[in-house]
Amino acid sequence: DADEDDEMEDASAEEESAEESESDDDSDDDDDSDSDSEDDNDSGPNTKDKTPNTAMDTDVGFDWGAGAFGKKASRDENVSSDEDDESDDDDDEENEVVGKGNKSHSSRKKAAARRREEQQIAKRERALADGTADENPESAADFERLLASEPNRSELWIRYMAFHLSLADMDSARRVAQRALEKIDFRQEGEKLNIWTALLTMELKFGGDDDDGDAAFRETMEKACQHNNPKRVYLRVCEILVKEVQNGSPGAVARADAMFAKMCKKFRDKKTVWIAHLTYLIEQQKGRSQEAHDLLKRALKSLPEYKHVETMSKFAQLEFGSQHGTIERGRTILDGILAKYPKRLDILFVYVDKEIKVGEIAAARALLEKTCRSQLQRDETTTKKSKLSDKQMKSIFKKWYRLEEQHGNEETREDVKEMARKFVEQTS
Repeated sequence: DADEDDEMEDASAEEESAEESESDDDSDDDDDSDSDSEDDNDSGPNTKDKTPNTAMDTDVGFDWGAGAFGKKASRDENVSSDEDDESDDDDDEENEVVGKGNKSHSSRKKAAARRREEQQIAKRERALADGTADENPESAADFERLLASEPNRSELWIRYMAFHLSLADMDSARRVAQRALEKIDFRQEGEKLNIWTALLTMELKFGGDDDDGDAAFRETMEKACQHNNPKRVYLRVCEILVKEVQNGSPGAVARADAMFAKMCKKFRDKKTVWIAHLTYLIEQQKGRSQEAHDLLKRALKSLPEYKHVETMSKFAQLEFGSQHGTIERGRTILDGILAKYPKRLDILFVYVDKEIKVGEIAAARALLEKTCRSQLQRDETTTKKSKLSDKQMKSIFKKWYRLEEQHGNEETREDVKEMARKFVEQTS
């Protein structure tokens, strides 16, 4: 019995020791759990933020595979790699924010430049296809292509010169002019003269106002006179200077006056130079009409007599047509010509046309009626010098009847018919 009691006591002691050890283990576990919870609390908001980020890893754009949800190790590697990708993306976004303005602006500029270039190429192709490129050349290649087919066309050469002048390349424009003078056929005198005119204009406008510019202009003019009719060259130069006067260029009036005087002195027996000078004085400005009349007297002294009628007729037309002229002076001149040369129907018809143009219909009618009546009243004493032929009278009646058709009435037209019947009865 004593032994049994001892065994029972030993067993109970072992049970008590086992219970104590279990309670110690439980307390240790509780302590560990408490410490873990405290560590979680100490980690603060970072741990709380980390959990949702791990949950949204699938939204970062990564192409998740079937093995992504396998072993824990591979999942952890994917999570860490996704976090790295997010950080890299954030860095890229920051860099884009910094360089976004420059990069986007430069890319837009490049894209716009490419679009413009493509549009120009497409436009060029369409122009070449429909032939409009020949009408509006826009590059040196265009001009060269056109000139290869039409080397004698001065208009193309002059436009080529203007193209270089638009680029402020005067030397190239001079070289183009020189090429034109070499390429154009020597029989095409008018085309060559056009090139010389363009070259003179260029030297006058862009050669400079200093002595070097004047020297270049004079040298070009001398060369032009050597290769062309000098009178025509002087007339072209005077036309250029008149345009300068009209544009109000400084010193243009004095230069034009000197050139016209030089031309009239050099070609004093040519009526065209005197008429050009008279036109310049009449049309230039009011107050120089007296100079024009004095010049007309000088012209009649220098010109041969058979050129007087044409010169005086042109001057009278200037008096009619110019706003600074005097119509009465023009009438006086034309009346004097018709009195001296009654058979000059060309002068008569010009006189009538000028009266119609200024609105003097009655004066034009009176001129034609006076001429017809003078022929109806002719007799044996009428000189042959003033007697008009039947053909000339027919022309006068036709001119008169057209005038009445446009500006008259039925009564005036009947008067013309009656006058024509009387003339036919008298001559038959």
